[in-house]
Amino acid sequence: MRRSAIAIAAGVSAAALAVTGFLVTRDSEEEAFRNSARHAEFCETAAPLDLQRSEELTPHKRQHIIEDLGRSAPDGVAPTFDRLTSWYDHPEPEDEKAARASSHEVGQFIERVCDINIGGIRS
Repeated sequence: MRRSAIAIAAGVSAAALAVTGFLVTRDSEEEAFRNSARHAEFCETAAPLDLQRSEELTPHKRQHIIEDLGRSAPDGVAPTFDRLTSWYDHPEPEDEKAARASSHEVGQFIERVCDINIGGIRS
């Protein structure tokens, strides 16, 4: 009984450290990106995605904006942009769940680093 309690406690502690490490790494990467030379251009490219302006966007134009942002995104989040743009190019039903998750992550990243409201995203 005591060994299983210790094993459970160790597992919970390891999971907590992993989540904390991920969040600290994500936050530090975002902070570094905000202070980089690419930040201003990235946010200027993302500006049309702002909820107040997005009514003007066609789905095709939105796709191109996401592709452009993916090229200048930091290494830690670039694969998420790539997954989303791949799904735009080849929308397979079995990949829709992963594409939605990528879309949410991309939206959160854009909102956090550019201080714009994409709509439907809470970061």
